[in-house]
Parts: sequence; structure tokens; C-alpha cells
Amino acid sequence: MKDVIGSLAVLGGFTTALVVWGIGATPALTGGFEGEGRDFSLVWAELPVMLLGTPALALGVWALLRRRSPALLALAVVVTLLSAGCVCAVWLEIRVPEYRYEEGA
Repeated sequence: MKDVIGSLAVLGGFTTALVVWGIGATPALTGGFEGEGRDFSLVWAELPVMLLGTPALALGVWALLRRRSPALLALAVVVTLLSAGCVCAVWLEIRVPEYRYEEGA
């Protein structure tokens, strides 16, 4: 059971990172009006860090707590993934400028 939780921690880490990056990086990848402000550095800078860091963090928590009960282990992994997702979302919110255009301007 504990090995399954470890596998799910890695899979959940990849999924969390990909979803958070996809939502947070979309404004910079699509750009503003006529593609202004596109920033493809998010693909080779933030994406690999998030895709490798989030599962590594979840797997590290799993490795530290694998001798505990499966319920506590699963709870710790879920809390770690939620925390890592929030941190990544805040980082992308700071990193990606928000484009607002007024109609008629």
C-alpha cells in the first residue's frame, strides 16, 4: 500500500505541475494583442523546474514518512502537492504579466 502511495505521489506531482503551469503560463505563451509580450522562456525555465521539482518534493515527503501509517502518509503527500501547487501558481502569477486591454483604446 505504501509503495502505491509513492507511485501516486510522483504521478500526482507531475499532474499538479503540468496543470498549474498550463493555467499560469497561458497568458505569456499566447501573448496580448497581436502576440505582444510572448514569453517562451516559461517553456525552458519554469516548466522543467515545476515538472521535476513537484514530484521530487512529493517523493521526498513520502520517503521521509514511509514508516508511518498509510493514512498519515497519504495526507502528507496530498498536503505537499497542494502546497507545491499553490507556490507554483503564485510564482507564475508574479512572473507572468497580466495583459488588460480596454476596448476602443
